[in-house]
Amino acid sequence: MIKLLKLSLIFLISGSAYAKSTCSDIHGKQGFHPLILKNGIVCFVQEPVLNSNTGVPIGEDAISLYYISNGNAPVKAMGRGLLYDDSPGKIVDSFPLATDQDNNRIAVIHSVDVRQSLVEENSSGQFYSVSVFVIVDNNLRRDERASDWFGADYSWISNNRRVTYVFPFQTKKDVRRAVDSSFASLMNGDKIISAKVKNKSYLFDLPSIKDETKKYLIAGDKVTVDKATAGWCQISYNGGKKAVQMWLLCSALSVDTRSN
Repeated sequence: MIKLLKLSLIFLISGSAYAKSTCSDIHGKQGFHPLILKNGIVCFVQEPVLNSNTGVPIGEDAISLYYISNGNAPVKAMGRGLLYDDSPGKIVDSFPLATDQDNNRIAVIHSVDVRQSLVEENSSGQFYSVSVFVIVDNNLRRDERASDWFGADYSWISNNRRVTYVFPFQTKKDVRRAVDSSFASLMNGDKIISAKVKNKSYLFDLPSIKDETKKYLIAGDKVTVDKATAGWCQISYNGGKKAVQMWLLCSALSVDTRSN
């Protein structure tokens, strides 16, 4: 009986020593349900933001990502974290970028309410972003290029009369559709895309609805696109007296996939 008790005790001790880690083992409030992948789990944990120089909490919280590979100890994601303001905001959705669960990149759609004193006039006040993280050597790392491609902005902006801009990646369906779009190759490489302007479209100095200029292109004008972010395309146009490199909404362009 004593031997049996000792054996049971050894089993319990060794069993707890090799118990698999879970998201609930990480100190902090769970900010979203765990994302289960083939070889690990992504956890979303609300925790204090630390001063990068002193390591002291600055009085704000943010949602951090952790990766648990095959039940090992949780490891915090590398690179820039998610946006925060007076609150850590909320995870709208998170999922593998490809429908195949073996895919090593995940997308995180996040929104945060901007404090009233800072919110842009004629906007929703709700700031959206899409961040992409890639699994490398059992670690989760922010993919800066892909994250910048999706970008961030208010969910909508108006000019006091009508909505003039809508952040195009607010749902899982939006993000998945974008990955299959004609401009998705800019997310991964330095490819230049040839396109045509659909209708008369005004140009912008920066990828922001506030930076509209009086310059415009007309239907059929040919351009090249070398960069995209938050639904904006940076274009080069050489059909005038002077070469132009400016921004316009990607939705104003059509792409002939056969020529790219």
